[in-house]
Order: sequence, then structure tokens, then C-alpha cells
Amino acid sequence: MVPPLVRCLGVRSPHAKAITGIYEFVGAHAGRPCYRQTGVSSGNFLWYCEDALEGAMWVITPSTQPMGESPEGCIARSGHVGKWPWEVESWQVCGRKDEFIDQPEMAFGIVSPAAELVVQAPSINDTITACGFRRAGFVNGKVAFRRTGDNDDPELSSLRIFWMPKMSRWLLALVKPGGGVQSIVARSVLDDGSTWQSMWPWEVEAEGWESPTADTIGLDDADAQWIPNRDVMVRLASPGIIIGSVENWSAPPAVICGYYEPRGMANGRVFYVMLPEDISLDKSTGPMCLWFAEDRGQWAITAPELLGDSSAVLARISSRAWWPWEAHLGSTTSYSSLGAAPFATMPPWHGGAALLAGARVNWEVADHEGGFREARNMVVELDCPTQAQILAAESANYPFLGLYDRCGLVASRPFFLQTVESAMDSQGLPSSDISRYAIWYGEDNEQWVITEEFRLLDELVVDARSCDSAWTPWQASTQWEVSDGEGGYLFDLNVRVEELTSLNEPELPPVPPVVPLSAMVGDGDGELEPPAEPFDF
Repeated sequence: MVPPLVRCLGVRSPHAKAITGIYEFVGAHAGRPCYRQTGVSSGNFLWYCEDALEGAMWVITPSTQPMGESPEGCIARSGHVGKWPWEVESWQVCGRKDEFIDQPEMAFGIVSPAAELVVQAPSINDTITACGFRRAGFVNGKVAFRRTGDNDDPELSSLRIFWMPKMSRWLLALVKPGGGVQSIVARSVLDDGSTWQSMWPWEVEAEGWESPTADTIGLDDADAQWIPNRDVMVRLASPGIIIGSVENWSAPPAVICGYYEPRGMANGRVFYVMLPEDISLDKSTGPMCLWFAEDRGQWAITAPELLGDSSAVLARISSRAWWPWEAHLGSTTSYSSLGAAPFATMPPWHGGAALLAGARVNWEVADHEGGFREARNMVVELDCPTQAQILAAESANYPFLGLYDRCGLVASRPFFLQTVESAMDSQGLPSSDISRYAIWYGEDNEQWVITEEFRLLDELVVDARSCDSAWTPWQASTQWEVSDGEGGYLFDLNVRVEELTSLNEPELPPVPPVVPLSAMVGDGDGELEPPAEPFDF
């Protein structure tokens, strides 16, 4: 699976800041992948050109210049002939008078999903157990994971997953207090470079893990022999999703609306199946399945028996997003996608939301005329309560305490904004003088943070934090730390974030009238078999 998203960073020249941001995979040219900038209006292309006057090179060209043509107006270039953009170095950007300037810090990196993992492995008594893992920074240039609940306590060992380049393997290992491998629990088979398993541990194929017959001594095998273990499995974890509509007009068919839960992985992403209680067997053939069709670069909804077959779909959206709730939002909600937004040149009322709106696309559903129609109000969203609250000890007087409303997505996760009433109550000020706070996920430092509202997306000044990559702030297993006002943090065991479901229980969005399933099945190219008899919506 080609990495769907890459990130450009390190551009220092003010004349080329517009190339900073997130790029989405769109195809291949000259045997190398091509990417297009997403999230902002510039839409630059990143591709490999073999016909440049200076010789073969990687180039970034504006959206007005089609890929494959001579890059006469390229914005950036590199003579490095690496196969992948994240391997390319020695970039130059176009400056004043069309002169190219060296950018030694410019580079492309792979955008890994802000994910949790589910790891299945034999326990001490050889029973199969599964536990969660969360992000733990980077080790040897690759994303690493730590067992949920483990921390950086120098007196405790922790179970981690990380890449060892000299061994060309992923290791599931116990790490000593203070660092260093204590013993290896499992390892992936040797990677010969022909697969994507060296990129992410969930790409290791079935039966691609080995277990030792005895305890290892650090990285040394000692008396251990390595044998294949089909019981070891690493896969992406995901919360459930809800599919519905904000209103009946231009809405999706009822048979695809409901609650979907994650059931496994297909084509490098999680797939979801509708819960049985949301199925009406007199209106459909069974539960629907939401999955990613790699061959078409689309998220698709089909009957479950058609998982992997994109020739007959009920709904689709062209996006290579890691998660389906981001598919209609330019394929990412990473705030890195705003990296190229020229805010200084925009009027004050033209904010980032207006820029990102240009990247929004809509789901399409099969109709009864042999094609697809836009379902502009179709909702595919993360299953998450609409309210949360921050609590602390009775004597605490933190200004960020109180009730919060869910307001949107940042870094694939929901973010919350303190209500005016809670801000007034916690700060003892009138509404005209209060500072509202926000809870959001800071992807750069892999932590949940609480900041003042105007510092949303700015991790430089944080009022409280939890160094945990959980999907929601109340799932964080790491203790919250509160700013001491001098640049440091103090643990406060009483600070906690709780979800609120009783005050505002989330309900499924309303669904439109039922349409016969036989009339909605179409293929990925828009071709449908005609319905057996005419019908009306």
C-alpha cells in the first residue's frame, strides 16, 4: 500500500511557503508516485519528471500545469533520483527573479495515522490475549508504540513495538526501566524490501511474526530458537462510526444508515460492519460494510459479502483518507494541512475554515437511473459524545474547569470548547471578560492539551496536558499535568476529563424513506443494473 499522505516541511524561503502542507497520493508517473497538495486552495503537484532540461528530477509544480509535461514553471526541484519523495534530499525552491535557492532542511515525511493498535499475542500461560498500544514517538525514524497504561516511569518495564533497522524487523519487546531492551516477546520476519511491512507494523502479513522458544537476553537470542507464530497479530484500532444525514433532503438511502463497528483490516485500513440491531431485514439483505477500495482510491459501502469487490457499491467517496470520517474533509484534519495558508494576506474574516472548505468533497450514492448522485448532507462521523467536562479537587480554581461542547475535528480526533456558562462560573467573571478554553489533540507532541481558545492549534503555551494518543481525552491513561506558570508542569491526580452521555445522549441522524436495495446497487464507474420495477423516493 503506497502511503496515502505525505507532509512537506522545512521550507525557509518566504517565496515558497505555499508548498508546505499535506499531499495526497493521486497516481503514478515514470514509475514513481504522484501526490497533490490537499487542505488548501493551491493544490500543487509533487511528481518525478524525466524530461526536464537539467535531467531527471523531482519537481513541485502548480495545479495549473498538468503532470507529465515539461516543468517550466516548477516551484521546487531536486536532482535526487530516489524512488520515493521521503527519500529525496537537496531540494531547491524558486525565489526572486526565478532563481533557485537551496533549502537544506526541506523534506517530505510520511503521515502515519494518529492511531491506536490492537496487538494479539500469547501470554505467559500460552493463552491468547489482546491489548491496546498507543503512539510513543519515533524510534530509528519509524513510528513506535507503547502498551496502553505503560508510562515513562524509570522504575518500571514497558512493552513496546518499534523498528530495528539493523535487523530489518519490527520488535515487540519489553524495555528496561531507563531504556534498553530487556527481552523480545515477538519479532516480524526479515523484510527484504519487497513489501510495506517496514513502514508500519500492521502491514506485516499473516504468519509474519516469530516467537522465541526461550527468553532472550536483550537483543541476544541466547538459547532461544525462533518459530513462526500465527497467533501474533498487529492491527489498527478504531472507534465506531455513525452514518446518517443531517436532514432528509439529498440524503443517503436508509439501508446504509446506522452504527458501524470496526471488524478488522482490509487494504491497509480498518473496515466497519453495521450492528445487527440497526438492520431491517425486510428492507435490506443484511448489514452493510464500509471499507477502502485501494484499486479505485475510494471509501465504499457495499453488502458485506462484497468486501474487496468494488464493482457494485451503494455509496462511495474519492479519498485516500486513513479514516472514513475525514474522507469528505480533504482526506485529513491534520493542522499541517494549513501550513501553506497565507493568513497574513487574507482579510480578518477569512479564516482557516474558509480555506479548508474548498477541499471538501461529498459522498455519492447509487441512484435508480444508472449512476450516482451527490448526497450533500450524508454524515459519516466518529461515534463520540457531544459534551465533556473537566473536573478537579473541590479546592482547585483552574479557569478551564467545567462543561465543554464538541465543535469539530483536529488531527483525526474531536476537539471541545468550554461553554460560556462554565467559563463564567470557573473564572468568576462576566461573559465580556472571560477566556474560554479548548481541549484538543496536539499531533506534533502526541498529547492531549488544554489551552485558551485563541491558542487552538498552538502548542507553545499549554495550560494542561496528558501525554497520550487516545482517541478521546477521557480515554487517556496518562495522568494530567498542569502548568506551574514557569514553563514546567506538575501532576494533578484529581484533574480528569469525563464524557457526558446523560446530558446529551447522541442519537442517530434522521434517515430518509427506504429505497429498494436492488435499485441502488451500482458499480464503481457509475454503471447500474436497472431496477426490476419503477419506484419513487
